[in-house]
Amino acid sequence: MKPLLSIVIPCYNEKQRFSEGFKHYYSYLKKQKYSWELIFVNDGSKDNTLDIIKTEIHKKPFIKLISYPKNKGKGYAICEGIKNAKGKYILFSDIDHSVPIHTLEIFFKYFEKGYDAVIGSRRVKGSRIKIHQHPFREFLGQGFTLLVRCLIDWKILDATCGFKAFRNRIAQKIFKKITIYDWAFDAEILFLCKKFKIKIIQAPVSWSDVEGSRVVLKKDMLNSLLGLFKIHFNDFNNKYN
Repeated sequence: MKPLLSIVIPCYNEKQRFSEGFKHYYSYLKKQKYSWELIFVNDGSKDNTLDIIKTEIHKKPFIKLISYPKNKGKGYAICEGIKNAKGKYILFSDIDHSVPIHTLEIFFKYFEKGYDAVIGSRRVKGSRIKIHQHPFREFLGQGFTLLVRCLIDWKILDATCGFKAFRNRIAQKIFKKITIYDWAFDAEILFLCKKFKIKIIQAPVSWSDVEGSRVVLKKDMLNSLLGLFKIHFNDFNNKYN
């Protein structure tokens, strides 16, 4: 029987954070009455993340592990997880659980109202930032969101929150078209949602910054800008059709 929910979590060099993060997700999910699966994607970690994952999930039901030797980016890892997800609804999140997993309870209510995608947002009414990022990092994130609003969809108030959920059929349609796997990955998702006229809603989340970000500011900001241009280039050349 297919599960109601699939959760996809990409992992890259997470030896310091995986065990605590796994406990956060698994302790919540095993209490739920609905069926679920938890999918970890080891994105070519260079440390012993893979060994830690295998140890933590050993003999625990409803957990999948996808792993490959070369690091290909968070976006690629999420796409691989979604490709293998069987749940009616698919959520992708981060091992640092900056948005706590119980936020899902709100997301389910939006799906019941007919939405096809629920986008976590730190900028809509009802959201709360409990622990802020470094001011400069927060400034850059807001600047990137402004570019996404100007170039892709003005309605989007938070482009980079890594807590997004989709109906399975919608996720399979969108994520097979993804071409960008770095920081502009979320922007391409939002672009495709708009292009395919997906019924989305921006849902408030409670968010806390967690140390250990894999973002390298100078490199990833440049790549994100190039990514926005690539989205428009792909659209102009009908690569999303």
